[in-house]
This record gives sequence, structure tokens and C-alpha cells, in this order.
Amino acid sequence: MKDTEFKLLDPIVDIINDKFQQLVKSGEFDEIKTLLTNAIDQLPDSYSLSLNVDFTVFSGEKKKPIPLLRTGLTTAGVGEPYVHTDDSALQKYVVSGEVSIVPEDHCPSCWGEWDFKFKYTTCPECDSQLGTEVKLMLDDDTCPWCKEGKVTIDDPSCAKCKHVVDKDMVVWG
Repeated sequence: MKDTEFKLLDPIVDIINDKFQQLVKSGEFDEIKTLLTNAIDQLPDSYSLSLNVDFTVFSGEKKKPIPLLRTGLTTAGVGEPYVHTDDSALQKYVVSGEVSIVPEDHCPSCWGEWDFKFKYTTCPECDSQLGTEVKLMLDDDTCPWCKEGKVTIDDPSCAKCKHVVDKDMVVWG
């Protein structure tokens, strides 16, 4: 998804997430939480229950959706249902010279699922290559592997996780 498209949708994601959190905290979901708790107590231990709130964008051209928000209530075994999030971190890429933002486990070209891009450098759905058609955009010095250390153009080695950025696969923004 283009950077401009993402900037249009990101505030909607924030509002939906905030409103859901407010509703849960205010007690609006207490009856549902009780029903989930009672149901899970009667189901086999291997079961879990989830109520999900998803916000996705679907491209008719790509014929695929991208999840921008996945949250909800989950219960498994013992205990009260809790708010869960199942979002992948958003990542910036440069695709054909244009900035694209998608969840890190998706291809910025075709929107198909593509996890572990640095290990599997070819998208399994459209054959885009990391380092050729697709480059990870690092617009700050946060290490793309551990998300805790720092990497720079001058020092592409992360002191925290020891991973070295392959300069052919990234662009610094």
C-alpha cells in the first residue's frame, strides 16, 4: 500500500483500537466476557475462544486483503477473557522507487503472505526479490531483526543481536 494510502487509513486504525479498548474497560463487554468464560469452562482444555475485531484493506487489483488491525477478546482454559492483539508490525519498503507500507509478514508488491524475508528472499506468491524489486526501508536506526539495537549506514552491525544489515536489501530513508 502506498505511503499516502497508509496515512489515510492509519488514523482509522487508531480510533477503532482506542474505541474497542474503551468499550472493554467501561464494562460494555462484561456480559460477553462472562459468556465466554462460562463456555470455555465447559469445553475441552485444548479449546480457546476469540472474539475478533479486524480492520482490513482489500485490493480488487491484487485480489488480497491486508490486515491493519486485529484485536479482540480471547479466553483459553482458566481465567477471565483478555484483550489480545494479533497485528504484525508495519514495515516500510521501497518497491519500484515508491514507498510502500504493509505488515512485515506480507509482500509489498502483491500483498501475499511473505514472512522471514531475509531468510526467504523471494516472495512465494509473486516472485518479487528482496534486494532487487523490494528493499526494506530503514527510516531510523532501529535494527530490523531485534527491534532493540541500532544499525546505521556506517555501522550496519547490530550490537544487540549481532545481525549485519545487507546493504543490498535495504535503503535508508
